Amino acid sequence: MFNEAEELLEEPAGGSSEAEAEEVVAPVKRRRKRKPLPANLPRVDVIHELPEHERTCTCGACKQVIGEETSEQLVSISMQVRVIRHIRKTYACKACEAAPVTADKPAQLIEKSLASPSVLAMLLTTKYADGIPLYRFEKMLSRHGIDIPRQTLARWVIQSGEQLQPLLNLMRDQLLGYPVLHCDETRLQVLHEPGRDPTAQSWMWVQSGGPPEKSVVLFDYSTSRA
Repeated sequence: MFNEAEELLEEPAGGSSEAEAEEVVAPVKRRRKRKPLPANLPRVDVIHELPEHERTCTCGACKQVIGEETSEQLVSISMQVRVIRHIRKTYACKACEAAPVTADKPAQLIEKSLASPSVLAMLLTTKYADGIPLYRFEKMLSRHGIDIPRQTLARWVIQSGEQLQPLLNLMRDQLLGYPVLHCDETRLQVLHEPGRDPTAQSWMWVQSGGPPEKSVVLFDYSTSRA
């Protein structure tokens, strides 16, 4: 875990036989050819000019641009955190006693919550796609001065899952429409489940089906194999 970078750096690019190992005393480590950066990434050009005093030739004439050398470098922009203030204007008629009217606010995924859709998307991606537990995501936010306990993050995850239920239903309908369905089980134990002993066996079922270009993969939790 600690010397991963050193071990990866020392791995040979390709295998060699024992005879080759005896002949070569100091094998040369070949570096893999660098792949170009994706063309769809946005590019920002930084122009590097010669200083003014170097643009004048020793003969007194002004040097002209005859070419350029281009190199690319990958840049990462750290997470930017902003606060969106929803200001709802209230209108009233001064000529009569009609009730004031306040502008509507767009519907939110989780009403009366601090979480915007972008924060919820990042939370779910880091947890389920990148395998980052909630306590680490809590620390990520704390580095930006944001104090949100992991219990709140857990509630956001559950509430987001409830919002995704219609999509899950459509995926299940698609999955059951395929002629062949693959299914496999994994045993697990749930420590804090109401009405059940912590040592009781539970099951997580993975279900998949469909061609590679339209495959559907679903996970289903069950307290029994019934």
